[in-house]
Amino acid sequence: MSHSQLPHRRSGGFTLIELLVVIAIIAILIGLLLPAIQKVREAAARSTCQNNLKQLSLSVHNYHDSVGFLPPVRIAGNDGWGTWMVLILPFIEQQNLHTQWNIQLKYAAQTAVARQTHVKAFYCPSRRGPTTLSTSESFGSADVVTPPNWTPQNVGAQYRFSAGNNPAGSMTDYAANVGDFRGSTNNLAGAWFSLTANGPIIIGTPSIAAPAQGAATNATPIPSFTSTTKLVSISDGTSSTFLIGEKHVPRSGLGRALAGDGPAFDGSWTSFCGRVAGLEDPLAQGPDDVTLSTSGDAFWARKFGSYHSGICQFAFCDGSVRAVRNSLDTTNLRALSGRSDDQVITGLN
Repeated sequence: MSHSQLPHRRSGGFTLIELLVVIAIIAILIGLLLPAIQKVREAAARSTCQNNLKQLSLSVHNYHDSVGFLPPVRIAGNDGWGTWMVLILPFIEQQNLHTQWNIQLKYAAQTAVARQTHVKAFYCPSRRGPTTLSTSESFGSADVVTPPNWTPQNVGAQYRFSAGNNPAGSMTDYAANVGDFRGSTNNLAGAWFSLTANGPIIIGTPSIAAPAQGAATNATPIPSFTSTTKLVSISDGTSSTFLIGEKHVPRSGLGRALAGDGPAFDGSWTSFCGRVAGLEDPLAQGPDDVTLSTSGDAFWARKFGSYHSGICQFAFCDGSVRAVRNSLDTTNLRALSGRSDDQVITGLN
């Protein structure tokens, strides 16, 4: 047989067309798998978030059992002492961090370790992890420049809103329910920051008048405090009253004071670790929602909201954790936020 008559032998490699077909198939498979992987990751993150809320609610109950009242959202007014998140530390296996605190002194007077140590259970993994600190900056609580760029435009005169009073600290993705904007007296000008707030966790009552604002009182102690709310104060029923929820922080405002994303342990502003829900404050519609709340101040720092699609998770006063759809109407939200308003809830399920 001549050389020209030998049978043709195909090389062992792939042709260009075959390679392109294989690559296309792989791309299609990846395209099909990625959404499934993302759903699995979000389901795991949502479950972790539920567990965090459960842990926080149990710690609040244990604190109540220990001292006889619910923790105040912040110990006192003016420059800000510790918050409810400091007070529950021994009940979430953070006793060592709690011992770093001098509860009698302001947040700004604490050590860096006390202010900046992260607590993993304070963070929802759908939003972020315990990696960064808040931005230390001066701000005005009534700033209403729209759309917000989070750089303070109208810095207020109060020292408690200054950078010096709010050094950088660890943060939280959860907030106590202080009620609705109007409070128990239906104050249209707002009462959520006062003793007439109608949530289960509200501002405390110090044993002495809160020292005047300013760095000069950093070493002035508040000897003790109490709270006006107890579990028996929740006459609407513990299974139908919010205790703690995911706090809304617009994606563009993470770590910024004006968005209410200041230090978790800093009691200078209720919005750092407290939120309201009701007629003026619907649930946020997603991570990029920068719709203002109506009336008062703290326009971007009052709502509850999450990074989970379509829902926001809450721990109720009975310790249960439930997802509430973002579309729930504000009348029902107001009823869920009040501890003793005798309102009927019609649209939770």
